[in-house]
Amino acid sequence: MTGASGSWLPEVTVMTNPTPDVERQLVLAFAPLDKRALGLAFGAAFSLLIAGMTVVSVLLDPAGAFPLSLLGQYFYGYQVTPAGILVGAVWGFVTGFFWGWFAAFARNFVLAVWLMSLRIRSDFDDSRDFLDHI
Repeated sequence: MTGASGSWLPEVTVMTNPTPDVERQLVLAFAPLDKRALGLAFGAAFSLLIAGMTVVSVLLDPAGAFPLSLLGQYFYGYQVTPAGILVGAVWGFVTGFFWGWFAAFARNFVLAVWLMSLRIRSDFDDSRDFLDHI
């Protein structure tokens, strides 16, 4: 799909005087994510998820039909026991923090590269006829 100018990028309409409300929304939409905050949120969620699954498995499934013990292959010291609830929660937090931090980093990086490419393209379009004015 190509734009009207033959470029593979879509046509962009530029607002010459955006309202303050639109400016505020754009700033919020393109603001970088806080890597530490997203890491903490993912860490808390993963911690609760693994601890909750372990609690359910310990209380409701003493025969071990659900193979939750396989998490011990990835999380050192984890077992489907009451003590494993704490170990799983710690490992879940560490793993979730890593993935949350990485997700925020990747999103911020991709957004920065995209905005930089838009800025370069805009600068190029503005200076395309530079030699015509000499």
